[in-house]
Amino acid sequence: MTKSKSLFGLILPLATGALVLAGYYVYWSQTALTLKDRVSAALPTLPKETIAVKGFPYRFEAEITDLRVQTRSGFVFEASRFVAAASPFNLNLWALEGALEPKLKLPGGPLRPLRATDLKASLRFKDGQLARFSVTFQGLQAGTADASGLGPKPWRTGAGGIHLIADPQDANRLAFALDLKGVELSAIPEGPAAILGAKIDKLRITGPISQGQTLLQSTKGWAKAQGAFTIMAAQINWGPLSFDQGTGRLQVTQDGQWQGEIRGQGALKPNGMAVPALSAPIEITIEDGQARLLGLSAARVPRAYD
Repeated sequence: MTKSKSLFGLILPLATGALVLAGYYVYWSQTALTLKDRVSAALPTLPKETIAVKGFPYRFEAEITDLRVQTRSGFVFEASRFVAAASPFNLNLWALEGALEPKLKLPGGPLRPLRATDLKASLRFKDGQLARFSVTFQGLQAGTADASGLGPKPWRTGAGGIHLIADPQDANRLAFALDLKGVELSAIPEGPAAILGAKIDKLRITGPISQGQTLLQSTKGWAKAQGAFTIMAAQINWGPLSFDQGTGRLQVTQDGQWQGEIRGQGALKPNGMAVPALSAPIEITIEDGQARLLGLSAARVPRAYD
């Protein structure tokens, strides 16, 4: 009798453990299939066989080979292998594990390989909607230098970050923050930028975006919903120009053109010293796809959508 009880006492925990493991395996397998279907639905142009979910039993690892994402406005992102991971017990938080041979294309420009230093990215969801998106890096370069010197020059930036955070009280209202240091432009645009030079020492823009979840799905839908980006603080140090206390509002017209204005205090600081006589309010306007500084043509703004 005692021997039977001892055997039963040994078998019971083993059987319980086996049931728990079997249940976890079923949960993991079903969740992996669901994740694969969701990624496939979000990226319908990709063959389903290029999407895999791995990582059993410790995590969920979504892997995409030959990734290519293209927006209607002409932005393209490519990577031969893209991996993001999440804990089995918190599928609302995903972290970038790596992107092999990443490339980026802006509207009207070439496809440029990306190189990043200490790149970190995370994505958090709540109730099926974006709650937070963050990308930070110590350095970023788009493109490579052409040995002949005739091809397009690479863009470079030092430390920076991009953040989108949903309002806890209204998930459709997003807070946006862009912070870049040491931006080196690949080419000097026309107008005032030809005087200011090809390097921006600091660029910072923050503020809320109304109808933000709609914007994440479709810029065209965002325009129809009359969404807007209200700039609460804008700062730029570009060559001798120092622009601060910037506030304004940006929207997209029904035909896909950005429009709006940013007003703030500007000063010219040759050799780092402000010249009082050259300090005054500055207005940057965007209309009909053209950005203007003090009424002068500064740069062409890509369409938000076609």
